[in-house]
Amino acid sequence: MLSLHLSFTPPTTKPLLLTPPSAAGRRRSPPQIPGLDDLRRETRRKTIKRLRKLYEGFFYRLKNPHKIHADNFTESELQMMGLGYDRMVRFMEKDDERLKHPWDWYKYGEFGPYSWRGIVVGEPVRGMMSDECVTMFGEVKDHEEWEKIEQHEMAVEYGKRKEMLDKKLGLRYFWVFVRHPKWRVNEPPWEQWTLVSEVVVESRNQRLDKWDLMGRLGNKTRQLITQCAAWFRPDIIYVKRPVYQCRFEPQDNFFQAMIPLLDPDSERDHLFELEDDQGRVEMCTYFGGLCKMAKISPKAFVDDVVNRYEKLSEEKKVKCLGFLIKNHPLNLLHPYTKEWKAKLEEMELGCDAPDDDDDVGIHARSGEEEVTDWVEDDGDDEDEDDEDVVLDGSEIGDEELGIGQHDDESDSEEDPKNWDKELKKAMSSNEAMENLARRSVERSTEIYEKQMRSMEQAQGARASEDGDETEMRGKKAKVSPEEWKRAGYGPWRKRIKKSKIPPGLFLKAAVRPFTYRNLVKEIVLLRHAILDGEIGESE
Repeated sequence: MLSLHLSFTPPTTKPLLLTPPSAAGRRRSPPQIPGLDDLRRETRRKTIKRLRKLYEGFFYRLKNPHKIHADNFTESELQMMGLGYDRMVRFMEKDDERLKHPWDWYKYGEFGPYSWRGIVVGEPVRGMMSDECVTMFGEVKDHEEWEKIEQHEMAVEYGKRKEMLDKKLGLRYFWVFVRHPKWRVNEPPWEQWTLVSEVVVESRNQRLDKWDLMGRLGNKTRQLITQCAAWFRPDIIYVKRPVYQCRFEPQDNFFQAMIPLLDPDSERDHLFELEDDQGRVEMCTYFGGLCKMAKISPKAFVDDVVNRYEKLSEEKKVKCLGFLIKNHPLNLLHPYTKEWKAKLEEMELGCDAPDDDDDVGIHARSGEEEVTDWVEDDGDDEDEDDEDVVLDGSEIGDEELGIGQHDDESDSEEDPKNWDKELKKAMSSNEAMENLARRSVERSTEIYEKQMRSMEQAQGARASEDGDETEMRGKKAKVSPEEWKRAGYGPWRKRIKKSKIPPGLFLKAAVRPFTYRNLVKEIVLLRHAILDGEIGESE
């Protein structure tokens, strides 16, 4: 109980009492001060606003004043609930301006890796203190962060797998490039082909042909290469019918030939033309041109140069890659044609190079049969001979797959005497004459179409012999009946009895993600190693 004690000092003099005048029954209003009402209203409004900030937290503010619940969620919260950017992409067009990257339409689209997720029904409502709420914790920020974690795990597994390979048998390193089957003819090779991974192969001291190296790799290695292609080229993997072209390029002499271009003592002997944004051409060194296009000092650290390259626009990245690849002594992305294959085999093997591209090679000459594919035995001994293999043939026909049988022509050409007899019989009635004319036109059309098909086949055979790379554009690979039989499929697409993999058929390999950014980093690292004296031109 609180008590208040007040004490007063009596006045020394008697106070003067003033008697107010009589109001005569009227109530007098206080004096009005101009602007006082506006001041009071403004003060009251600010007080209410300040009090609202005190008893309403940031997460309880109303984003839409017409709703009765709080709906102001952050982007990370919407992403966690399944209503973020990746969900919005499903309802966007391919050329929508809200797409952060054009490839997001494929990654988060109908055929992407996240199309299996459920749909959030209704609008999210943030619960108050007295409501029953659900707390969600996310392992990663978004799907891009999860992909970086998977790429890091693959790189760690690459190091472990590489240590398991036998170095005594020889290791060879390859870069893997992929592109869309319908590439643009006017694009340069470094824009057509995308560097997606690096493969180290246990060569077993034998020659490896890069043109058919994919057939020497096992299913696990192919799966890792396709996963890398999906990370860096989702526009060719996450579609209804994913098909991509793949090429392997060896790294044997790539960096060795680059040492004179990066050595400060000899780089002035190798000058190249560099065109700036204004169209002016100047001469510069190999590493100097890279730094000029990245707009950074040649004395900068490795990560600084790589980060500046990563921040360049797509056009400038293509220009930078063109400068590095065109001016390299080795033609890394040469045309993928039969002429280049014969040329490279002649440079590698000399007079022992095969004369044609038939099944005549080192293995064939030595009496060994080279197998490009095999059905792996999964250990199940169940009867699978009678199971039909269901294939979607809505767009791919039997002839395109190479398993269709050619129909024998049952209708041979009719004898001209029979035509004369039918003509005499048809002279008597108009209906018979019309039928005879219709049959004659149909027969002539069939013969004409047959001749046109034979001419097109002959032209296609000549074009394939020419080795023009543009002839492969947009065409699907045909599979011969022998290859279907070797893969374990019979005449009517039925699965035949499996065969176990012969020991040593597939090569051991390790795969890790590798992009053009990593290639630029390797070049800068080689430059710094030469400056530090770790690598010399003699080495």
